[in-house]
Amino acid sequence: MMGSIQDQRNNKKVFWKTVSAFFLSHIGGLLIANIFCFGLSSLFSGYGYLAVIPAILLLYSYPVYSTMWNAGHRDVNAAQFGHMSLNRFRGVWYSLAGSLPIIVISVGFVLSKFGLLFNFVIPYKLLNAEIWPIINVLNDTVFLPDFAVWQIFLIAFLSVAAPVLIGEIGYVAGSYDFSIKQKLIYKNKKAEKKK
Repeated sequence: MMGSIQDQRNNKKVFWKTVSAFFLSHIGGLLIANIFCFGLSSLFSGYGYLAVIPAILLLYSYPVYSTMWNAGHRDVNAAQFGHMSLNRFRGVWYSLAGSLPIIVISVGFVLSKFGLLFNFVIPYKLLNAEIWPIINVLNDTVFLPDFAVWQIFLIAFLSVAAPVLIGEIGYVAGSYDFSIKQKLIYKNKKAEKKK
């Protein structure tokens, strides 16, 4: 009984530690994405978006993915030793809880379209740099009245869905002990040994 209570306390600590790590990795990814958005801003037109959107999403995803990969790997190890039970949607819960500030900002963005808050398109792009090129594809203006209602809801959805999806993919990959980096490194070493 005492071990069970201790495990529940440890699980709560692990949950909030992982949520805060997810949010901090999101901030790190945003800093990287902002740097590259400013650097690649000359490509924000024409077919340049075909290169910029995947590049920014890939650069943003590295800190979030690796943090959640470590969380998935840690949770599987803890479950193997009986310290916690596995839950298929734990990565989603970690990501959603870590995305609460993003959700609040997105709700504010939607409310601003309806005149309840000030026009903050530029700060919203800075706070959601991972989808900044996508926002520009939908509408490249800085004036909120120029956005259609469906564009506002799509942008708000994408700003929450992108980090949650990347976090879930990282968590699942970690829980299956699938490491892209190791696959690339060991594949290259095997190819060199055959030569």
